[in-house]
Amino acid sequence: MFLEKVLFGGVRVSVSKKTRRTLVVKDLMQNQKNLSWEEAAEKFIDSMKIKGLAYHTRRWHSENLKAVVKVLRLKEYPTEPAFVTEAIVKDVVLTLVNGGLSPTTVNHRVRSLKQFYQFLVSESLVDKDPTVKLERKKTKGTVIQAFTEEQLNALLAAPNKNRFVGLRDYTIMLLLLDTGERLSELVNNKLTDLKLADNELVILHGKGDKYRRVFVSPRTRDTLKKYLRARGDISGNPYVFVNYENSPMCGRNVQQRLTYYGKKARLEGVRVSPHTFRHTFAKMYITRGGDPFSLQALLGHTTLDMVKHYVHLWGSDLQKMHRKFSPVDNLNRPFER
Repeated sequence: MFLEKVLFGGVRVSVSKKTRRTLVVKDLMQNQKNLSWEEAAEKFIDSMKIKGLAYHTRRWHSENLKAVVKVLRLKEYPTEPAFVTEAIVKDVVLTLVNGGLSPTTVNHRVRSLKQFYQFLVSESLVDKDPTVKLERKKTKGTVIQAFTEEQLNALLAAPNKNRFVGLRDYTIMLLLLDTGERLSELVNNKLTDLKLADNELVILHGKGDKYRRVFVSPRTRDTLKKYLRARGDISGNPYVFVNYENSPMCGRNVQQRLTYYGKKARLEGVRVSPHTFRHTFAKMYITRGGDPFSLQALLGHTTLDMVKHYVHLWGSDLQKMHRKFSPVDNLNRPFER
C-alpha cells in the first residue's frame, strides 16, 4: 500500500491516499469550527446579502451579534461560536437582562443569536445549536401613542410658514400624517419619487427595500408644490427635504425639529416623533372606516400583525369603507398664520 507523509495538526505522519483525503477533510472542518465570532458573523451577514435582505436588516443583526460577543468577552467566555454552550448562552442573556436592557432589546439579541446559530449549523460550521431551548423574554404590551386632533392642530400651527424652515417643517408634518411613511423613508424621498399630478409618492426603498405607492391629499400636494418652489433647484442634491446649507436632511434633523415644535406647542403626555405621526395616520384611517388590508399596503407592513393591533385599539365598523380618505383633509380647517 502506497504511503505518503503529510502534515496533520502540525505533525508529519505516513498515511494512505484514502486516509489522506479523510484527514484533509477533517482538518478543514476543524479549521472551520475554530472560526472566530467575527469571521462567523461575517459569513452570516454575507449569506443575508446573497438572499437580498436589506442593508438595515443586515446591520440590525450585526449590531445584535456585536452586543452578544461583547458580553462573552466581559465574562471571559470563549468567543469561537463552536465552543459556546447552552449554559453560556443562558448566562449571556441573563447578563443582558440584569444590565438594564428592555425586554424588547433582549429579545432582539436573542432573535439574532438564534438565526446566527441556525445558519452555522446549516453550514456545518458548528456541531450543535446552543440556542435551541432559548426562549424570548415575555414583554408587556407596547403602548402605542397617537396624537389627538387638538394636538395635531397645535403642532401644525407651530411652524412659521412664512419662512423657508417653517414651511419645510410644516410640509414634513403634513406628509408624515398623510402617508404614514417612516422616518427613513421620508429623508430618502427624492424629487423623482413625487408624482404630484397623480397625488402620489413612490417609496422605492421602504423597510426591507420594498417598493410601494402612497397618496397625498390636495392640501398636502399644494403645500409640497409651495415648498418645492421655495427649495429651488439644487445641483447634485436630488432629495426633497434639505437644510439651510442645501444638504439633505438626516433623520436626526427631522426628529430635532419635531421635538422643538412639540415644546413650542406645549404638548404633554405624547412623544412628538415621526412614528407617532405614523400611528396617528393608522388611528385616523381605522376610526374613519378604512379597511385593514389597504392600511397594510399603505404602511408597507409585510403581515397583518401590526395592523390587527391597530384595529384592536381603534377599530369601529370596518364594513363602512370610505371611498376616499385623508387624515389632513379631515382636520378642522386649514392652518394659516
